[in-house]
Amino acid sequence: MKPRLSVVVPVFNVEEYLEECLRSLAAQTVRDLEVVLVDDGSTDGSSAIAEKFAAADPRFRYVRQENAGLGAARNTGVRHTTDGVPYLAFADSDDIVVHDAYARMLDSLESTGSDFASGNVWRLDGSGRHQAWQYKWLATTHERTHISRDPRLLSDRVAWNKVFRRSFWDRHRFTFPEGKLYEDTPVMIPAHYRAEAVDVVAGHVYYWRVREGSITQRRTDVRGVRDRFDACAEVSRFLGEERSAAEKRAYDVSCLRDDFVYFLEGLPMGGPAYREAFMAGAAAFLGAADPS
Repeated sequence: MKPRLSVVVPVFNVEEYLEECLRSLAAQTVRDLEVVLVDDGSTDGSSAIAEKFAAADPRFRYVRQENAGLGAARNTGVRHTTDGVPYLAFADSDDIVVHDAYARMLDSLESTGSDFASGNVWRLDGSGRHQAWQYKWLATTHERTHISRDPRLLSDRVAWNKVFRRSFWDRHRFTFPEGKLYEDTPVMIPAHYRAEAVDVVAGHVYYWRVREGSITQRRTDVRGVRDRFDACAEVSRFLGEERSAAEKRAYDVSCLRDDFVYFLEGLPMGGPAYREAFMAGAAAFLGAADPS
């Protein structure tokens, strides 16, 4: 049976969570899928778990590479998908995909002809599941919408709650930044703008696992703040070159309100290098923003 959907899963040192993620993919109500597991140089038991799934289920394929980061692993996975498969999705290896998520998004795309579908997200932490704040506004399904008509989609910046029409993905030659953190935004926001239409599914499709012990570390990481600000600046430049001044301004405001405040709150916990990186990144971004 030829697959209708390719799912790319980068794997790196997630042995505690990987099996639950892969079981959620194997149990999808969409049976005609392929799952490309890209082992990004894992040093724990993740490799064995991934290889076991690939040996037991012909829909799973195992690929190993030297550690190169999440963006590079996703790009490798896309290159290893089967030619001619009409739809593409991504899942992170410590998360969980709702059992009928892909069925609902594929049904929507085949009904509307939109370029991709995006679904609601649960945040999963030590106390259970909670509505992800980025999607609190998503109470009803919106078919064939667009970010230019619904700016709330500026908060829809992740790759893993979506199904893309592969022809759309290839036509625009989307690739994830390599060697950078926060690699989703520079691809997902341009995808929203370049799409003719997008379906937004109100039902939850994904459990996004937030590992509590790493929150403070991420918020005070020098590389993290630099890469996050670089991602914001890259998208802002894209909007300045290809879209209207109003659309660039709306995105810049969202970055200042959400991304920058997140790292601003880390200043009391970060050291001098973190403070220097924050101030430099914020100054550069503001220098290119609408003065208002």
